[in-house]
Amino acid sequence: FTRAIDLGCSPVPLEHWRGAMRRQAPSAALCLLSTAAVAALDCPWAPVFTLWPLFPAANVPGERPGEIGPEWGENGSDGRTLHNVSRPLLEPFVLDRDDPSSTGSAVIVAPGGGYESLAWTKEGTDIAKWLNSIGVSAFVLKYRVPARPWLSFGEAPLMDAQRAVGLLRHHAPALGLNVSRIGFLGFSAGGNLAGQISTRFDERKYPRVDEADDKSCRPDFVFLIYPWKLLEDDLRTLALPVTSQHPPAFLVQSEDDETAHVETSIFYYAALKAAKAPPSTMHIYSVGGHGYGRCTAKDVSIKFEACSWPDRAADFMSSIGMISVPAHDLIL
Repeated sequence: FTRAIDLGCSPVPLEHWRGAMRRQAPSAALCLLSTAAVAALDCPWAPVFTLWPLFPAANVPGERPGEIGPEWGENGSDGRTLHNVSRPLLEPFVLDRDDPSSTGSAVIVAPGGGYESLAWTKEGTDIAKWLNSIGVSAFVLKYRVPARPWLSFGEAPLMDAQRAVGLLRHHAPALGLNVSRIGFLGFSAGGNLAGQISTRFDERKYPRVDEADDKSCRPDFVFLIYPWKLLEDDLRTLALPVTSQHPPAFLVQSEDDETAHVETSIFYYAALKAAKAPPSTMHIYSVGGHGYGRCTAKDVSIKFEACSWPDRAADFMSSIGMISVPAHDLIL
């Protein structure tokens, strides 16, 4: 990640990037993205980078230097998992504006991991590839983990999510994306973060960095996939302030989920209805457990009905006008 700073910005023609953002591995050309850095480096093509750091390296809000160890990752049967993240960023998977399959919609993807780690492949980059296949650009959010004991529950991830939505909305026009079609999709702890960004968007939790923070950080639609800790310990009382301003939501949970109990989605959906929030969709499956992503991991040997959630999610996006392709025509 240090190389991203050391390399700076070398002018690369936009056409050289076409299709590159749909790759599996990052390009060698990494650039620091912040409005100040872009201005200093005179990069008119600024938004088209391999990685988008969210905050200036020396000014990540809420951090205490030296308190969290060095970032590291490990590979397992379900892909890569990241630990000790202190430099939050977005990894873009952007469809070219001239791609006939592009809908102009974009989704920020927040992997799960109990706010202790990030299931980067299973609930991050694999989901980005699926979104690309249905004409949606994706941005995988590398938010800060583990929990910072000096901050409140989920506070650092919420700062990162707020900054990510504002930053994407600020740069969306340059990428050919619609500023009113920016979604947020989260798994497990990422589902908690999806709930947080859907209910706590009216005030930034960090000092203003630049003009990207003048943009709304409310997503236009959200996906909460087996979300975690949206309720208090009694599994009845909502932990978040759901109002009528909540974005249209898509919820998925399984009855046999012992990590994030099925009541999580049921009571959250009921709160959406009680608050007269925009129309939302909930899918409850009898079997599926927790942490199955898109069921593409090597350790998922049985395909449960819950694995059909991407089809239902595509239907949801179509129903609210975010994509126009019928679900039965999609490549999943």
